[in-house]
Amino acid sequence: MRTQGAPTYLVPDDDVASASPWSDQDGRELSETLDHWDPFTDLVLSRALTVDLDKLREQCRVGTDSAFAVIASWRSPNRTRLGGAGGRVDLGALDGLVRAPVSLIVPGPESGGRLDLTTRLVLRTPGSDPSRISPKRPGAVLWTETERIALEGGSARFPMTAVDFASLARVPDDAAWYVDWDQEDLEAPVLGGLRLLLNSRQPRIISAVRTATDDPAATIVRSLILCDVARHLVRSGLDNETFVDAPDIFAEESVGRLLSDLIATVWPGMPVVSLRSRAIHEPARLDAEIQAVLGLAE
Repeated sequence: MRTQGAPTYLVPDDDVASASPWSDQDGRELSETLDHWDPFTDLVLSRALTVDLDKLREQCRVGTDSAFAVIASWRSPNRTRLGGAGGRVDLGALDGLVRAPVSLIVPGPESGGRLDLTTRLVLRTPGSDPSRISPKRPGAVLWTETERIALEGGSARFPMTAVDFASLARVPDDAAWYVDWDQEDLEAPVLGGLRLLLNSRQPRIISAVRTATDDPAATIVRSLILCDVARHLVRSGLDNETFVDAPDIFAEESVGRLLSDLIATVWPGMPVVSLRSRAIHEPARLDAEIQAVLGLAE
């Protein structure tokens, strides 16, 4: 996807550069979804950008000795809101058609949800005798393209962190997982207000959340984690007076909206007030209904 901008200097036509698809370290091209993404493994990505440097200089009205560079970056805007960049590839003062390889390493624990991969062609030096409207500032963006990848096919994943529970005073050393959040702050963004902590002292738990694992018990463990976390969130939400009174007031990407969406998935059309009564008088039924919808693997 080309990003729109309104620079105050000349920029070339879109066809001055073309990019090959992003590929993983095994040479497989990335599609719009990455269904087997592993949150504990880094993504090693690469692509090539072909640039017509003669056309670039002509359309930007920069000197024949002008120099350029290519740089790629990543960002996970709707989960971790973190990002990073790969190494700069200098094109120098070459001319003609040039093919520049670019690469990125995307840390698994720092990404999730949607991944934006951006490739930029930038100015290094304008060379001699640029025009008054030519790009002159080093780093000026001349061409950019962003590809969006849905990690796990867009399925929701809580922000997760592997940590040694022995370092957490409030959690038993041998517990397998723990939902870390402020149950009163439902306005907090899911990213900043909710984390699923996994005990690094429990290697089978860490292995189970890896989507590519061949552990036969992994599917069952993931189902147990999903149902247990959902049960905890639902019960906590139903204990919150603000949420029960107005479950639809919370903004997108907030913890409150996550709770509202989760309840609507398990109990479509049921008023939250009625569900709270069930949680008080029939808590076992509430748990069973969560299992029935979210599913425990056989």
